Amino acid sequence: MHTVTTIVKSLGEVMLIAIVLGAGLPIIFGVGIRFWSMETVGPDGAVARRNTAAQAIAYVCFAIVIIAVIAGILYIAKDFISHTFDIQLFGAKASKG
Repeated sequence: MHTVTTIVKSLGEVMLIAIVLGAGLPIIFGVGIRFWSMETVGPDGAVARRNTAAQAIAYVCFAIVIIAVIAGILYIAKDFISHTFDIQLFGAKASKG
């Protein structure tokens, strides 16, 4: 029974990360696009100015997505970076034997 609970716990953690990164980042990007498109329209139908608060929220959303992508790339390449440049990212690698 211990094995089953361990497997279920591990699957739950993997599913949570998959949902956050798989659906969460595109949602954040979409929210950023939505806030980026908010504009104030004048009485004649011409765009008067951009909404400053909405633009700031859009920049924050885009920054979150960019940071997550860069962190993912660095995580994938951490062994290469460690071997080539002797820089330990995401914690030190355990030594073998």
